[in-house]
Amino acid sequence: MRPSWDVVVAGAGPAGSATAALLAEAGLRVLMIDRAAFPRPKACAEYLSPEAGRILERLGVLDEVARGAARLTGMRVVSPGGTAFVGRFRPVRGAAPFRPWGLALPRERLDGILAEAAVRRGTTFRERTMLETFSAASAGVEVCVRSGRVRETVKAGVLVGADGLQSRIARTLGVGRRSGRARTAFVARAEAVEAMGDVGEMHVVAGGYVGLADVGGGITNIAAVVDRRAMPPGHDARARLEAFLDRIPAVRRRLAGARFVTPVRCVGPFGRHTVRATGDGVALVGDAADFFDPFTGEGIYAALRGAELLAPRLSAVMARGMPRAADLAPYDRDRRRAFADKWRIERAIGAVVARPALLDHVAARLARRPDLADLLVGVTGDFVPPLTLARPAIAWRLVA
Repeated sequence: MRPSWDVVVAGAGPAGSATAALLAEAGLRVLMIDRAAFPRPKACAEYLSPEAGRILERLGVLDEVARGAARLTGMRVVSPGGTAFVGRFRPVRGAAPFRPWGLALPRERLDGILAEAAVRRGTTFRERTMLETFSAASAGVEVCVRSGRVRETVKAGVLVGADGLQSRIARTLGVGRRSGRARTAFVARAEAVEAMGDVGEMHVVAGGYVGLADVGGGITNIAAVVDRRAMPPGHDARARLEAFLDRIPAVRRRLAGARFVTPVRCVGPFGRHTVRATGDGVALVGDAADFFDPFTGEGIYAALRGAELLAPRLSAVMARGMPRAADLAPYDRDRRRAFADKWRIERAIGAVVARPALLDHVAARLARRPDLADLLVGVTGDFVPPLTLARPAIAWRLVA
């Protein structure tokens, strides 16, 4: 018997909605589910790198996303010793951004736009619907879902896991691994933050960092990422964020007249990867597949790019029935080609950020060399090839 759906997508964030939109556009019958009711809040830095705009345009939503969003023309990084450098999104070493700005906007709005784009292309979207279990069978994947007290089994050719950092699907497949430092993020929005400009900001101290970004309408996203071993005291997320901000006087002063307009939300622990993003009848995308360090601002771009890689692979193999892990292996190879160099550079940046004296030194170099600062920001903005930073001449100028 033919399954009811070609694809079930679990999770309606950027990764899930973009995947669903591209698959439905290719003519597949797609069911997308999410446990939340939209619009729903999400703990996130809410920043999209310049290259994310290219994929948003392909999805036909760039103008809608950009309307009311803040345009960020670069990034400013402040080292533990107070040295600051600014890199701009501009053409550098033969590479140019899709647009000379990144975007920042509330996730409630972004996720709603992307989910609506999937629905316009023919996706069926069920909110308040939770995936409980799944199992692969010869004819496809059986997915047990629950909406309120109602349970049902949905049959599909393939299940796409876009269910985020704590992915149930990745855990069931047994492909998730802990790696790197255990960290937690505290995220909120505030109005009337002083001296916000047209760049995103990262303020680094021993044990973590705080990001600030205008998200439009006079609202600033505040995201603190803290090493678990340096966790500030406090009885709740708000108290812990406030205690961490006390470690960065320059930021604290700018928040003196600010007012929080959302609760402080907590997400983590970070520090995980998957050994593969595929299984029999299953593929992972977005944070379910791998988590990118918030310092380099990759998450939403990686989610959209992962969807762009997965959709054509699934479309190509679905005509032959339920894809086995071997059928989906090309998607794993695509992911490695797309992201492996960036993962290496991300680890290198993380190593520098974790060493205050080294970051102070590198920041001083970049403050004197705006061209190198632009190059670094171009890599984190996803339009400069990552291994450009690994060239000996450039690496020497960064640290010597």
